[in-house]
Amino acid sequence: MTESKNRVIDKIEKLLALAGSDNENEAKAAMMKAQELLAKHKIDKGQLVGREQEENPVIYLSAGPFKEEWTSMLSAVISDNFRCHSVSAYKNKQTFRIRFYGYEEDAEICVNIFNYAIKVIRKRFMTLKAIYAEAGRNFEKNEKMNYVSGFCQGLEENFKEQKNQNEFFALALLVPKAVNDYVNALPGLIEQKEYDFERNRENYLLRRYGYVDGKSFQNAGDKERLTGAR
Repeated sequence: MTESKNRVIDKIEKLLALAGSDNENEAKAAMMKAQELLAKHKIDKGQLVGREQEENPVIYLSAGPFKEEWTSMLSAVISDNFRCHSVSAYKNKQTFRIRFYGYEEDAEICVNIFNYAIKVIRKRFMTLKAIYAEAGRNFEKNEKMNYVSGFCQGLEENFKEQKNQNEFFALALLVPKAVNDYVNALPGLIEQKEYDFERNRENYLLRRYGYVDGKSFQNAGDKERLTGAR
């Protein structure tokens, strides 16, 4: 092994040590940088003497319960961009919980960002409901689905732009094969159905409004903002 590669491995091990920090921003930044270096220099995790040879186990963390379909739509976009796989687990016909499958640190980030996004969207719903009420109209499921559809499109574009700025960062955020294999092997897993709502011209402004909010969504917040959304 070359001396330069040894220096890179030493740097990665130090970053992984920082990833255990109590400071959430510092821990996340260290983990992302370590993953970037692993991808850039094509280093196998087995070469890291300070790390266990075995892969982290795949676990899941839950959010909910929920009743509204748009929460599943949102969870899919967030999980796909933060190394996880989301599954809606129905307790009964009315309510379900959303499970984020992934390595522990990734699942925790997903849940925190997802809960914060839920809080942002519900606050926006309150504003829109008041606007619709003044116009003598109802703001119900169809209106919510159109707004969130736009929000998810904007959020996807948001993530895409971040990844385009750094190809190695994009590689580091891919869902690990072990996570996809684990979820695909789950018994009784039901494929996500198409979301049923009207996407007509009347609702275009709602989708556009949602798109702008999703495009500008800030997910790299401090610990209080993220955990406070639970």
